[in-house]
Amino acid sequence: MSELAHIETIVFLQSVDLFSFCKAEEVLRVAAITQERRFAAGEKIFRRDDLADRIYCVVRGEIELDSSSAGSNDSEEAQNGERMGPLSTFGVLEILSGKLRTTSASALTDTLLLVLEAEDFFDLLSNNIEIVKALFRYVVRELHEGQETMG
Repeated sequence: MSELAHIETIVFLQSVDLFSFCKAEEVLRVAAITQERRFAAGEKIFRRDDLADRIYCVVRGEIELDSSSAGSNDSEEAQNGERMGPLSTFGVLEILSGKLRTTSASALTDTLLLVLEAEDFFDLLSNNIEIVKALFRYVVRELHEGQETMG
């Protein structure tokens, strides 16, 4: 059973950076293709080198993205993962690039995610240029911010 009412999903998505450039009409379309997924603390969401086939939005809880190589026992490396909480998205650039996952993702706490299947998302993009424009604005902003922190 769904924890969020449809209107709560729409309001939540309007607050997520990935959809910050979308108008309400586009967010409504995105909300229609999302699914809720719950993960218990410690549960793997995906592993490094898995097929990148979903985008995730954190509704509640905290996840960790860990780029250490699979099977690594280096505790320092394992502690360097990026933590993400509510309103964070992950998996976007991987599905857009068509590459395998470059990180593993695990739930640090009991977590509720909204999940967008890549195929559904691409179908939505193919029929809505406004969402495509909003996505490009998001990606360009992310790349620009990444360059600023590096330089």
